[in-house]
Amino acid sequence: NLNLSPTYLNGTLSENQEYLRFLSYLVKGKEPVPLSLVKLMDLWLEDQLGHAVLFKNLLDPIEIMISKQADLYIGKFQAFIVQNHHLKGYLRFKQPGFARQTEFALEVGKTTIEMSQFVYAMTEKYKENKLLNKETLRFLIHHFPETCYFIKKLSYYAPELQQEANQCSLRRISYL
Repeated sequence: NLNLSPTYLNGTLSENQEYLRFLSYLVKGKEPVPLSLVKLMDLWLEDQLGHAVLFKNLLDPIEIMISKQADLYIGKFQAFIVQNHHLKGYLRFKQPGFARQTEFALEVGKTTIEMSQFVYAMTEKYKENKLLNKETLRFLIHHFPETCYFIKKLSYYAPELQQEANQCSLRRISYL
């Protein structure tokens, strides 16, 4: 019994599939072809939504305000998934990188950075025993390198995110 939902497993398998795609280029000595913006969003919006949902589900019920903040991110990422679905459809009659699509990339990037700052603040509360939850520090910090990877890839489509992409680290934060 894994105690993991089908959606969680689906997201993990999607990440692994992308990793294998990436490796298939590297083993041939080639530079991996970047994912299109809609495929990048398909992969990583689901991941970010999953982070927000898992975070919320592991909070103690007394953490009402923090739970409401997590709900805001859940709602935003759900909306982004719907928007990406429709923007993907618009590619039937628009060229990739049309103005609304690039604006969408920036909106997603800013929200992702904002949620990462929220998770960082919650990590600090956790370390100080000021957050009541069922989480582990390992769970909280696994968010940061994945988010950094997404921001780095997203900055290709939204150059305004470049500074944040250059400042974040793909390494797991260690508090040990």
